[in-house]
Amino acid sequence: MLLTLHAVRLLGFAGTGSTALRFGQDPDDVERLLIDAGAYGWAVSSSFGGARGWSLTVAGRTENERLLAEELKSTGGQAVVTGVLADFASLNADVVAACGKLQLESLSAGHRPNTGTDEATHHTLMQAQAALNELEVRLAAALPRFGGYAARLSKALDEAAIDPAWLTATDRDSFHRIWFELHEDLIATLGIHR
Repeated sequence: MLLTLHAVRLLGFAGTGSTALRFGQDPDDVERLLIDAGAYGWAVSSSFGGARGWSLTVAGRTENERLLAEELKSTGGQAVVTGVLADFASLNADVVAACGKLQLESLSAGHRPNTGTDEATHHTLMQAQAALNELEVRLAAALPRFGGYAARLSKALDEAAIDPAWLTATDRDSFHRIWFELHEDLIATLGIHR
């Protein structure tokens, strides 16, 4: 149940397929777990913008946090995750500023095509992705479910070379969306509330 609830939490609102894909679970198993979560009052199924999906209830968030705390205790990963969050925080301000700048530029461009990023912004995002490689190695050694963030960021940067929307768009696995998800994953794992 941990991975299923946590996938829904990280994705915010997701169908069964997306929920299963997030941690490489079997879709049929996830479907059963989501139905159970609904019966326990931990998740609700609804429609939004023509899509059908699941989201966590307050009780579901509480259960997810309980399961994350149990996982952290059983793996002894508290110090690793705390250390990675501290290192992540030093990168986060620069990444958030760079993504914010890109979003403002996109809004001011209106319907004109986005021609890409300036050198400083590109450098900031590349450095963050490179630094995350090392952080992910540390994280995944303690909690394997953290594996894959660096590869997803790298893919988003590769795609952004062709379509800059891959840096900040909300309709795909963009750099900014992945970065935000990792931040949520770290603080949720440590039981920190924003």
